[in-house]
Amino acid sequence: MTRYACAAALLAAAIGAGCSGGEGGAGTPTAPTTATPTTSSPNPPPTQSCLPAAPGNLKVTVSNTSTRVFTWSGVSNAQDYFIQIARVNSSDPYLVNTNTSQTTYTWAGASPGNYWARVYARNSCGSGPNSDQIFFN
Repeated sequence: MTRYACAAALLAAAIGAGCSGGEGGAGTPTAPTTATPTTSSPNPPPTQSCLPAAPGNLKVTVSNTSTRVFTWSGVSNAQDYFIQIARVNSSDPYLVNTNTSQTTYTWAGASPGNYWARVYARNSCGSGPNSDQIFFN
């Protein structure tokens, strides 16, 4: 090989090594990367869909002169039910405002008069909407 051929070969080898990203070569430059900081956000509040639905089909039957038996349809995600009973057109507080895990409640405190009742379900998310009110005496 001639001197010039050797020099050309060395020059070609040097250029090739510099462009190949090997030792001392720059290769294709890349942008520096920065890590995205991770932050932990607090748990979101429960969604409305977590609340129990309103119990349906609230009914009352008369057992005797002072006893009324209330029944309603259960709600799938209810932990318990609150039944509220009050006199119609009265500013008095509820005569009954109690909870039960059943879908029935017996009230033995009725005296002559007009009343209304409603029931709502509760679970770990809170209280659901009231059932329809029923009126009875």
